[in-house]
Amino acid sequence: MPVTFQPESVAAVIFDIGGVFLYPHYEQVRSELGRTSDPSPDELLSFRRAHHAGCFALSTLASSAREHHQDFWAVYDEAYAASLSVPIEAVERGIRTSWSWAHEQNIAAFHRLAEAGIPLAIVSNNNGTAPEQMRDYGVCQVLPGGPLPEVAAIIDSSLVGVAKPDPMIMAPALYALEVEPANALYVGDTVHADVAGATNAGMQVVQLDPFDQHVSYDHARLPDLSVLVDVLTN
Repeated sequence: MPVTFQPESVAAVIFDIGGVFLYPHYEQVRSELGRTSDPSPDELLSFRRAHHAGCFALSTLASSAREHHQDFWAVYDEAYAASLSVPIEAVERGIRTSWSWAHEQNIAAFHRLAEAGIPLAIVSNNNGTAPEQMRDYGVCQVLPGGPLPEVAAIIDSSLVGVAKPDPMIMAPALYALEVEPANALYVGDTVHADVAGATNAGMQVVQLDPFDQHVSYDHARLPDLSVLVDVLTN
């Protein structure tokens, strides 16, 4: 069972990257479909919905599969394509290879949280470029004195050799934040990695579930980071 989210006990917040600050870029699918005009706001929303539909599909595998299994992400691809009503071929040629679509509203909300003085960190199952991603997309940095909000740590699974849901990936961030697991909140978008990883580490957890797809689950869910900021600072 996930630890209950108790805002008054949260002393630090740790964030995932994918599905929080960065999404798979929609241009790969649009190119496969031959779309050349600028996407409408409704179409952009549909691509965000498709990502979270993929996350929901992966939730059913949480007890029986892990990310390194060959067919694991095919489930995500199929749900992504079905959500958009497009052929699977438009999706499976690399939708997840370009996590370069920034969620500007979530990034702005993260900056608000940093301005409120809440200690922050990043823990991501990633490809070794998490620090550069956070810098290049204007999210945060570890070193002091730069233009972006400073965080205690940016932990990348490929650099530390352990990945969520293994709780050990959380240890360096908790150490850098000088906080006990029960007083740390983890924010991510998946059940199999984020909710499970935080729970395994004894942390509180909130899933970003903007389309309310995980309504049957009993862990805390919020639509976006702006709501989280309001919860933690009001």
